[in-house]
Amino acid sequence: MPVDILGNEIFTFALTGSGSDATLTIEEEDGVGSVSVLCTTSTGGTIQGTGVVGGEASTSIAVSENNTITVSAQGKSLGQLTITAPDGCTLLIIANQG
Repeated sequence: MPVDILGNEIFTFALTGSGSDATLTIEEEDGVGSVSVLCTTSTGGTIQGTGVVGGEASTSIAVSENNTITVSAQGKSLGQLTITAPDGCTLLIIANQG
């Protein structure tokens, strides 16, 4: 069964750390419901949320070469999420807005 994506917008971005860290921060008001991050280089990047669960604060999660991490909020917008590509890292980001 085909998926109806009419009315949604797809965000695509190559985040590259070149000489210093490159950062993309997704805010709740951006309306992003899901984001996938693929690392295409041997130098990995990170993803970090701001939520607290059971008294534990969010920590960074590594995205290593040839691996993808997908984060989604079913029927809602994601809260703040920071994606970081250090020097020598390229992360391909695809997000669904709408």
